Amino acid sequence: MMMKLRNLAGIVLPVLREPSVCEACGDPFTCGAKLTGCWCSEIKLSDETRAELKSRYRGCLCRECLEHLSEPPAVAGG
Repeated sequence: MMMKLRNLAGIVLPVLREPSVCEACGDPFTCGAKLTGCWCSEIKLSDETRAELKSRYRGCLCRECLEHLSEPPAVAGG
């Protein structure tokens, strides 16, 4: 019960979150989840990349690693 309250408090007040460790690079980071959603949902990943990440990792990856794996932005006029 106490852990659930702490997790909920972390969503409302991000400063209360425990740091996580990225499973890909090993660097510490703080999850960006908040009531409006998670920052990782803003990063465009192909379905194939998402499936590979789900099979390789159990936890979250830092923003930098996800951005490195993201799809490149479309080039206008290309």
